[in-house]
Amino acid sequence: MIRSIAVAALFSSVLHAAPESADLLRFSNGDQLHGSFLGIGAGSQVRWKRDDLADAVEFKTGGLRHIVLNGGRPTQSLGGLSHVGLSNGDRIPGTVTALDEETLTLDTGCAGVLRVPRKHLPFLAPNPLGGRVHYHGPFTEDGWKMAHTAFPEGLPAPQPDEKSDAGSPGRWEFSGSAWYWKGPGAGTALLRADGMTERSVLRFTLAWKSRLNIAVAFHADLASPGTGDKEGGDKPVRKGVPAADSSDLPRLFGNSYVLQMYSSYLMLYRTTVDAEGGTNLERVQLNNNNLRLGETGRAAVEIRSNRSNGNISLFINDEFVSQWSEGGPNAREGVTFAGKGGGFGFVVQGDESPVRLSDIVVSEWNGMPDSARSLEVEDQDVVLMANGTDRFAGKILRMESDGRLSFEGRHGRFHFPLSDVAEIRFARSRVSPAPEDPVDSLTLRMDPIGSISGRPVAGDRTRLNLQNPVLGAVQVSTAAAVMIEFNPSNQIIDDWDADF
Repeated sequence: MIRSIAVAALFSSVLHAAPESADLLRFSNGDQLHGSFLGIGAGSQVRWKRDDLADAVEFKTGGLRHIVLNGGRPTQSLGGLSHVGLSNGDRIPGTVTALDEETLTLDTGCAGVLRVPRKHLPFLAPNPLGGRVHYHGPFTEDGWKMAHTAFPEGLPAPQPDEKSDAGSPGRWEFSGSAWYWKGPGAGTALLRADGMTERSVLRFTLAWKSRLNIAVAFHADLASPGTGDKEGGDKPVRKGVPAADSSDLPRLFGNSYVLQMYSSYLMLYRTTVDAEGGTNLERVQLNNNNLRLGETGRAAVEIRSNRSNGNISLFINDEFVSQWSEGGPNAREGVTFAGKGGGFGFVVQGDESPVRLSDIVVSEWNGMPDSARSLEVEDQDVVLMANGTDRFAGKILRMESDGRLSFEGRHGRFHFPLSDVAEIRFARSRVSPAPEDPVDSLTLRMDPIGSISGRPVAGDRTRLNLQNPVLGAVQVSTAAAVMIEFNPSNQIIDDWDADF
């Protein structure tokens, strides 16, 4: 644990007074500490330094949860989104330079040139989604705000020793790399004003306890109907802290779409605010509103929206759920795309419904209406092209010397330029299970995409030597890293209580 210093002295500094660029060390018991990550030494011990300590200290990785590096900002972000997936769950960023029946060669920006056994390669994504990432996090609270119908312009900053009561809105809590909601009550929205473009993907990992009841806004302009005595021309503005109500969604998100998610079904709304400050909430008819998420659980949620043609698609855990069209060329008369802005947000509307949001990504979208995962099959490789419409099933043979992929399908052999391919999912029957993770394994998370795991052998702040279960010995630069995870919880009901 800590070498010959008082524990109280180490944790006595107020965390919010730490420099913005400081690293943040979070322990498995919920404690956290700002300072500087110096590296990992023999015996899987993290070396840590603080300005108020004369010497560096060491911590066993078994008692650590993760380290957020440099305030969640990489010193050098990776150049693109191209990556490959490994059978152990790693996503290695880089460009494919060679491929045959046995091996894929990947030129990475963080670990040099790697050779990946094809039997441990479930997918490769040369051009995932077709666009760049506009937001990836949360690793800091920067750019987020909270609002409530009683405080439409934003909740005031919390005061020291402030205690919540029945007369004040609840607050979202930021911890490590996630936002948590535990109450009290409901109705406080977590908002981010920008990130979504004309064609966007909003993806996040949602975990919940008890019954799920969360609303997700996208393409929101966060327009406020004002704080006058009237709402919508004839409805008095409610004073105090009202209970959560779907009719309040326009006051929180302005002109937007809002997806209401419950454990067993979903609803979609248009929310609008007119020039006079009047608000309107209109339900959108869905072709499928069924969900099977359970009372408690975790899911990866992905909303794809194209404002130019009105297409919107929903995926849960990479599986297609629903699709609809709003305000495009074929829309019914009078229907326009309600979402006017680039913002997005979340609000929990049920009492006693704890929620955690993490791994939030907003990126451009190429218009592809499905995913390779949703088309994945047992005995054929599935290729989705970057044009968003073409897809092929067959077998990827190799990469030719001119950089094109050789593909054998039902109707003959084809050659695809890698730049035209969005994603390839290899046949499940040809992918071998990954070896077990080494003891004391960690995961290095990169910006804007990618994760590399392994047992740390040695390393300093700039470079870590890892023993990866698929790749073997790997030396990884931390320049593009935003987090080092040591013991992430794999339980649905985990240590949320420690986060509050």
